[in-house]
Amino acid sequence: QNLVLEKEKMMSDMVQRNRDLEQFAYIISHNLRAPVANIMGLTALFNDETNSHLDTKVLVDKLSISVKSMDNVIADLNTILQVKNVVSEMRKPVIFSELLANICLSIDSMIAKLKVKIISDFSEIDEMLTLKSYLYSIFYNLISNSIKYRQPHIDPVIEIKSYKFGNTIGILFKDNGRGIDLQKNGHQLFGLYKRFHQVSEGKGIGLYMTKTQVETLGGKIRVTSEVDVGTEFNIEFEG
Repeated sequence: QNLVLEKEKMMSDMVQRNRDLEQFAYIISHNLRAPVANIMGLTALFNDETNSHLDTKVLVDKLSISVKSMDNVIADLNTILQVKNVVSEMRKPVIFSELLANICLSIDSMIAKLKVKIISDFSEIDEMLTLKSYLYSIFYNLISNSIKYRQPHIDPVIEIKSYKFGNTIGILFKDNGRGIDLQKNGHQLFGLYKRFHQVSEGKGIGLYMTKTQVETLGGKIRVTSEVDVGTEFNIEFEG
């Protein structure tokens, strides 16, 4: 039985690694190709002696934008690779209510400005042995995601609840935001640079990072959502 479970886990890990490689290949071929092409084109203009009439400052500004765009993509990929590396941080008891309180304190001005209401219930379980920095990031990303994709005509409400059954510790994040059409976009929800609403902030890396960190901690994340109703993320960790 143990051998079967181990084999299934190895197969699952291989499938996930293959998906990750496909994601990285896509990013390199698409998100890096455009700025590199722009840089090559602008460099060619610089070296073309017949283009002496061109405004050098305009070319330099355009070159700077392309270089910055490429640097941003490389920085994102580097961040993701760091998360996927072997975790050296020691696991220790983390209290959910304290973690949430610290996050709320860090974004209290945003919460007040946007009239965000956060309702939490950690009565069933309020502590787990884990990596505090990763769990903080997971909480922060899901809360900020709910705030970003709030509905414009109603105050944002975010409900966070923990539960326990057997050796499993679960955390639910539920909001009343814009929601996502999962039938249309569900297969790429946790993809790199995937966004489903035309809002100015956010670049589509938050949910990918969240999923990566949850899985690094040995957990799973699921989502249910309805457009104009809200979204619920369900995270489960095996104890």
